[in-house]
Amino acid sequence: MLTNLKKSRAGFTLFELLTVIAIIAILAAIFYPSFRDYLQDQDLKNSTLAFIGNLKLAQQDTVTEQVKYSLQMNLQSNAYALVKKTSPATVIGNFHLGGNIYFSTITGLVNNEAVFNPTGAADFSGEIFLSHGSSGKRTKIYLKPSGYVTWEML
Repeated sequence: MLTNLKKSRAGFTLFELLTVIAIIAILAAIFYPSFRDYLQDQDLKNSTLAFIGNLKLAQQDTVTEQVKYSLQMNLQSNAYALVKKTSPATVIGNFHLGGNIYFSTITGLVNNEAVFNPTGAADFSGEIFLSHGSSGKRTKIYLKPSGYVTWEML
């Protein structure tokens, strides 16, 4: 009587495991730069949208209360404050740009401050540029005289 000496094979061989790990490592090396760029773009976009949201909040509060509100930007600390322009001025909230985002340039605004008058218009129009420290990508926020805000990735 001859018995069948075939062994059932369970699991993976070392060669198969190393092949799968090598494929995963190659794919990770290929896609990591794209994923990193995507995350940096999202950080910049999120900071831009949060800043614009606070600009619109200042404008809305100005129209609602018929008292000037402003966003005061501090280029050294990459922070800004929502301020009610009464006597004395009242800071409603302090905000910081996220992560590695900073104010790169502000043009047209007086004292780095976006001020809204009771009609909802801006006292001064201008451009605010936000930059990402690692990627160097920028967004431009444009505050029009009417108070309308637009933005674009550069």
